[in-house]
Amino acid sequence: MAATIFPLYDLVRHVAGEAVEVVLLVPPGASPHTFSPRPQTIRALTGCRTIFAIGHGLDNWAASLARDAGVPSVITVDKGLVLRPWQPAGEAAAEAAAAHRHDEVDPHYWLDLANAQVMVRTIAEALARLWPAAQAQFQQQAAAYAQQLQAADAAIRQQLASLPRREIATLHMAFGYFAAAYGLRIVATFEPVPGQEPTPRHVEAFLRRLRAHNLRVVFVEPQLVVTPLQALARDAGLELRLLDPLGGVAGRDSYLAMMRFNAEQIAAALRE
Repeated sequence: MAATIFPLYDLVRHVAGEAVEVVLLVPPGASPHTFSPRPQTIRALTGCRTIFAIGHGLDNWAASLARDAGVPSVITVDKGLVLRPWQPAGEAAAEAAAAHRHDEVDPHYWLDLANAQVMVRTIAEALARLWPAAQAQFQQQAAAYAQQLQAADAAIRQQLASLPRREIATLHMAFGYFAAAYGLRIVATFEPVPGQEPTPRHVEAFLRRLRAHNLRVVFVEPQLVVTPLQALARDAGLELRLLDPLGGVAGRDSYLAMMRFNAEQIAAALRE
């Protein structure tokens, strides 16, 4: 079986254990927003029984990839979740909303550890349907991993509970679920659409909101080009720091390590 992005891949492999091989489709460092499957991607799916996906515009290419590779099904892991509407920050929100009118749901729901616990149950149920003989194993592994997720959620909640301020600015609106989970506010986003350079009007609104909230740090993502924002940061005296919604690299080579890294980055910036 396969999973589209690294955080989902890591959840799936914790539930599957050694019983089933899991293939990661979007390589670490790449973005699902700009990912284009290659012939070797299709070859890697030979014999695959399902692709686990996020859906809602993030990895809709999984459906066509499954058809091309002969994979019988694509499973979107949003069952039982309360999904947030796409809510861009800033005065140019209408511009961003229009660009996302094909899907009004924010797809970054894995960036809430409570959601991840529900996703793990969904994954275990799906694996049990595909491999009934291993159902007890999947359930046991899912329960053990859910306890780790719950403990990490409690630790991050405590870490971020006493911050002197709670407003942040980001490259684009990827961290809405994370912010909502831990009482943070994303008050400005540079890109209304991931990977698409903002209009001058949006940049002006972005700068106004930074000044209004006295913010000097903007969080960027390693998978997206930040050249336009780097130029603006030099001119406006802004500092760019990293948040990682996808992980899969050294220091963020598990879903939990990635979530802890993001909490640490935010905590350090807001305590300065």
